[in-house]
Amino acid sequence: MTIIVSILLGLSLLPANVFAGEYFVVQKEWEGIEREYLIFFPEQYQLGENELFPVMFGLHGYTGTASGFEKETTKGMNLLAEKEGIVLVYPQGTHFTSISKDGPWFISSWNDVVSNAEQKPNKPRKCQLDRDEYPRPPECRDFNFCAWTSCHDDLGFLKAILLDVSANYRVDKKRRYMVGMSNGGAMVYRFSCIYPELLSASAVVGSTVPISNSCSRETKLPLLIIYGSSDTTTPADGSPSADGFFYEPASVLFHTWADKMKCSDNVTKSVLQHSVEKGINCIARRECEFPSREVQVCEIAGGGHHWPGQNESVGFCGEPLQREIFESSSACDKHYKSINWGNEMIWDFLKEHRKD
Repeated sequence: MTIIVSILLGLSLLPANVFAGEYFVVQKEWEGIEREYLIFFPEQYQLGENELFPVMFGLHGYTGTASGFEKETTKGMNLLAEKEGIVLVYPQGTHFTSISKDGPWFISSWNDVVSNAEQKPNKPRKCQLDRDEYPRPPECRDFNFCAWTSCHDDLGFLKAILLDVSANYRVDKKRRYMVGMSNGGAMVYRFSCIYPELLSASAVVGSTVPISNSCSRETKLPLLIIYGSSDTTTPADGSPSADGFFYEPASVLFHTWADKMKCSDNVTKSVLQHSVEKGINCIARRECEFPSREVQVCEIAGGGHHWPGQNESVGFCGEPLQREIFESSSACDKHYKSINWGNEMIWDFLKEHRKD
């Protein structure tokens, strides 16, 4: 069933049955265009009238969809939400259709600011001269040689819907989290850098930022970084990606964030749920200036460009509630019945962190 709700309606006017373990589309105007996000409430939300719930934002990757992120990328994040009592928000990146030699190509992306930024003097190049060329979003007036993402104000959009959700629903403002995959992970990283005071912890998967663009601001926001050692889309070792771009090594992201959080230089072995049984190597820097803060990085040996617990890069489909918007997207045909261990591993990190 498709339920589309204007953000102007407010909580009191939403259908009574909208919270019964399903998600729906919320439309919001931003920069003069209609944007949307999906929101999912676990069944516990309807039962606990005075209870506050944690909220987690999940951001899809390049050419992905909000429903594809839930259904395919994460193998059913809503299942985890039902078990743990989490309100989930899946924002949709801006999108357009590009015509290629193979036919229509659905393009969606997030503007993490630095991917499209001009090349800085005396800084390493962000891409090779023979890099793959990506379709230029129609809103981008300036589009340099290494640019490839949206030019819309996604930082402002995400902040606005985070504040909307916090104001209109029974969300615990001390437990607000954000996770993302690939381009969505880069967006999470940038949002966490600019607005750390709005979140309790973040996690980025299969993602990094352009070379020499690590966050330079002091922070006290816990961060989890997960990468596959065989990822060629965003290589963790700083080598050129398969499409000719240069990204910050995962080790640099890890240590730079920990340094800005004034953590101890001591690197320790860390264990998250399922990490040992799945052979995932996690390390952490703790003993930070702010109590109970930490930065962790986990390597999936032999893993590629995909979510932990997945074995392929997916998330480009659309559930019925989005296929009415994106007619060119394929139907999501994967409906999982058990919780993906990767989602549990990520939640094991996030849930330990609350705002003071």
